Parts: sequence; C-alpha cells; structure tokens
Amino acid sequence: MKGLESAVEAPDSPLAPFDPRAKVSAALLTILTVSSFPAEPTPRFFAAGVYVLLLALVAAVGLRYLLKRCLAATPFIAMAALLPVLSGLPNGDVLACAVGIKAYAAILLLSALAATTPVDHTLRAVGALGAPRSLVLTTTLMYRYLFVLLDEWRRISRARECRTGGNPAKWRFRLWANQLATVFVRGWERAERVTAAMILRGFNGSFPTLRRRRFSLSDWALAAGVPLGAVILRVS
Repeated sequence: MKGLESAVEAPDSPLAPFDPRAKVSAALLTILTVSSFPAEPTPRFFAAGVYVLLLALVAAVGLRYLLKRCLAATPFIAMAALLPVLSGLPNGDVLACAVGIKAYAAILLLSALAATTPVDHTLRAVGALGAPRSLVLTTTLMYRYLFVLLDEWRRISRARECRTGGNPAKWRFRLWANQLATVFVRGWERAERVTAAMILRGFNGSFPTLRRRRFSLSDWALAAGVPLGAVILRVS
C-alpha cells in the first residue's frame, strides 16, 4: 500500500511540481466555466470539450488511467444524460449531449488532479482556498481511517484463511458478512484508540506541515491560464 504522501498515480507528470492550490484552482475554475456553456450544438461548445481533453492528455497521467475513471462514471453520466430524452423535453438529445460533455470534462480534470496531487495535499489546498474547516477535517480523517479499515480487513482475511484453508465453497456470503461486521467493530475500536492518541499528542483540529510553499510565477500562470482558455471559448 502506498503511503499517504506518495499515493499519486503520475509523480513524473508535468503538473506534479505545481502548488496544489494552483492545481485545485485551475481545475475548479475550468469546470465551472465549462459548466456555464449553454446547451447548444455550437462549435465553441465542442471546442471546450476538446480543450479539456487536451489538458488531460498534456498532464501525462496515462490514457488508461483516464479511461478507467471515465468508464467507472459512465453509468451515472448515462442516467443523467437520458433524463432529458426520456422526459420528452424539447431538444432532449442536445441536452443529453451537453450533460455528457460537461460531466466527462469534470471527470477528466479531476482525474488529472488526483493523479498528480496526494489526497491530503489536495484537501489542505481546498481548505486554504476557503472551504469550511470542519468539512476539510472530516474528509481528511475519513480518508486516513479508510486505511485503518483496509488493514483490519486484511488481518481478518488472513486469520480466516488460516482457519478455513482458503476460501470455502459453502457459506461464502455468510462468512463475508460476518467478516464485514467484525471489520466495522474492530475498526471502530481502533479509531477510538487513534483518536485518543492524537488528543494526547496535542491534536487541535489541524495537521501541521513543515513545508510551506509560496505561489511562484508558474503557479499563478497555471491557476489563471488554464481557466482563461475556457473563458475565451465561452465568451468568443
């Protein structure tokens, strides 16, 4: 399992060295700009979709990585895109196309962000940009406790395999259900111990860091230049 600080898919991407605040700002502003495009079959609307696709490819996070995330989101995007058609709205096919393009644009940009920025860095950047402190703290703890649950699942799975000689053919679903319940109970108890240890060590609701970055000229160029391209397409 990768550590929290190195859990990125594309550490050699050209986007990796940039400040997380710049990457988060660029991604969110571009998504908002593309989302504001009117649902009309105009060349600039399709050009915005191509622009986002080029941004994702320039990020060099891997085509397979992007395709896997797009495929995972396809059922949900398809359900949302079919609603205008099934509802019998005027120009339902155009609305469906617009929903699909905007949704995939968001998936591509967020995938590029996730592949080049560790989760805790992204959450810290979101907090620095003005997100509610309680939301950022809750999400950070949920992400960290996810590894606690995965670790408990592996330990219980190893113990079950030692006692049963592998995966039994009978009562498989019952065993998995019992294992899931055991993971929840043990994970809860372990989370309480971790919380008590954090409080004893002086945890005050924030995770201090020794590295404090300042926005460089290249960070400002990324944060402003990427959304600017979408804005130009929007107003042209």
